[in-house]
Amino acid sequence: MPAVLSHAIQAGQGSRPADLVIKNVRLLDLVTGAVETTDIAIVGDRIVGTYAEYSGAEVIDGRGRFAVPGFIDTHLHIETSMITPLEFDRCVLPHGVTTIFCDPHEIANVLGAEGIRYFLDCAEHTIMDVRVNLSSCVPAASFEQAAATLEIGDLLPFRAHPKAYGLAEMMNYPGVLACDPGVLATLEAFQSGHIDGHAPLLRGLPLNGYLAAGIRTDHETTNAAEAREKLSKGMAILIREGSASKDLDALAEVLDADSSAFIALCTDDRSPLDIAEEGHIDAMIRRLIAKGSPAHHVYRSAALSAARIFGLRDRGMIAPGWRADIVLLDDLERCAVSDVVAGGRLVTKALFDARPDVPHVGLGSMKRGPVTAADFICRPKPGAIAMGGGFAVAEGGAVVAEMALRLAGLMSLEPFETVTHQLEHMLAAARRLGCSLPEPLIQVAFLALPVIPHLKMTPRGLFDVDRFQFEDS
Repeated sequence: MPAVLSHAIQAGQGSRPADLVIKNVRLLDLVTGAVETTDIAIVGDRIVGTYAEYSGAEVIDGRGRFAVPGFIDTHLHIETSMITPLEFDRCVLPHGVTTIFCDPHEIANVLGAEGIRYFLDCAEHTIMDVRVNLSSCVPAASFEQAAATLEIGDLLPFRAHPKAYGLAEMMNYPGVLACDPGVLATLEAFQSGHIDGHAPLLRGLPLNGYLAAGIRTDHETTNAAEAREKLSKGMAILIREGSASKDLDALAEVLDADSSAFIALCTDDRSPLDIAEEGHIDAMIRRLIAKGSPAHHVYRSAALSAARIFGLRDRGMIAPGWRADIVLLDDLERCAVSDVVAGGRLVTKALFDARPDVPHVGLGSMKRGPVTAADFICRPKPGAIAMGGGFAVAEGGAVVAEMALRLAGLMSLEPFETVTHQLEHMLAAARRLGCSLPEPLIQVAFLALPVIPHLKMTPRGLFDVDRFQFEDS
């Protein structure tokens, strides 16, 4: 380490070549919004010099391009992308997303601690920096029927893992307000760390009580007034734009010079098809700028503010001593990503190919035995039940499109490009049936999550989330 540090100090002063130099790039200052042409010098995973000329062992031509800090997705569930964490890395990192905070809540509901361990194993081998928040609500509420239950004793062994970050979204907000003993035990164990929030439409005194538990963020805010109240009470707002839940248009007006330090961006749940057609965090940046937000406010929220909200003090700016997560853009306002540097390494196909494989888990998680045609309104296609989990579209008594999700019944074992094509086929088949929902697969999955307003379907019947009780039979 002393040798690396010595190299960084010398290279920063220009007395020794850097490992990597981005030459003649237009650097966006997140503080003032100014753009100035400069070199960016990097040693290892650290930026060592800006606003000067440098030489290096490797050179990237930045002429005509802009440089901004790597984007941070502050809350997402990889499982909803229907691809494995390693494929998610390959799919999303080229869009400039160099750090993510994920909640493996879905795989934890299927496999329990084994699912969290799988995500942590994958996070050690991704090129992007994957931080895993430990799932706080498995199942989401006490009356849910899940394949696994995680108590605080199941989470604590993971806290020391280098990729484990904090406590994932506390979805059981009624349990928080009711001082449920199990919920309190979980919150108490994470009081010294980060606790992610989940507080849809929570206002007034109930919001005060929820925040008193040490919860600091919310991605479930859906209107400007709600956002402003939460900001005034010290809660950071994570503007969400996923495949099913879309809040950017409603919250864009809240992002300004005063608030941008307390606002970050997230996708929550986004399919590979939407990523291919629209983008990821880069798509959110484009839309916010197009709606009138100054570019440096938006890029600040996408990087520096996100890092500070979550306590990552080493990233979010392109400046000496900061982590070398850099996105090169052909167009600043359109957020047209052309190259990405992650941890000081230029992202290439070879970099992805060099990652080791992580053994799959949950391949036998489908517990339902063989079924007959009488069990369904349609005639099962041969082999469909043996998929090991997945989606299917039926028409005229037959399955016309299907997609296998063999890993815990949640994720495909195929490359993200294949999954994208499968989703195109699935959605086309659904639209032929008259389905007008833009993302019916994820929206159908949300119907069974009884912690998001307003009315949900569970194995025990309809559940009123607003009243947090089952509808009368």
